[in-house]
Amino acid sequence: MNIFELAEQNFLITFAAVLGIGLLQGAILGRGIRNRFPSLKKHAQIVSSSLLALFSINAILGVLKFADPIKFTISEFTIPATTDEALLLVLNLIGVNTGVGTVIATFISVTLIIFLRFADIHNIARYFIFILSSIVLIASLLGKFTDFVPTTFQILLYAFYQFGITFGIFFITRRKESDVLSEIK
Repeated sequence: MNIFELAEQNFLITFAAVLGIGLLQGAILGRGIRNRFPSLKKHAQIVSSSLLALFSINAILGVLKFADPIKFTISEFTIPATTDEALLLVLNLIGVNTGVGTVIATFISVTLIIFLRFADIHNIARYFIFILSSIVLIASLLGKFTDFVPTTFQILLYAFYQFGITFGIFFITRRKESDVLSEIK
């Protein structure tokens, strides 16, 4: 019995753990955003709704891309003769040649990375987020460069993880400013 079979047999515990990890990661990111940009606390509802929309779009497109990865095989690899062929090869390798949905997901991801780079997050929490993101990246790369095809269970786990992050950020950033007298100062 491998770990995936064990996880599938105890699917409620597995889903709860993955959702909890996603919520924790989202809460860390949301707290970092609130600490780095304290003025956002005054506009908590608008900011949290905007972040919810951005992260939801990113999560949906990420899950769709994880569920049906575009494969890249070595047989497709040819040495480019022109700059156009080289550019096409690079686009195929990084996976942005697949249409508008991928472009939107890439734009949102890059925007969020830049935005979150400036978030005030403790080093231990940064390592936690980095390790989890690296694991997800490795799983995505396996889907692109190998014959790995995720099962429905694995796709659901990824969806729970993505939406855990989304709602973790939303729940933390939606809190209004806790100091009522801050407007007077």
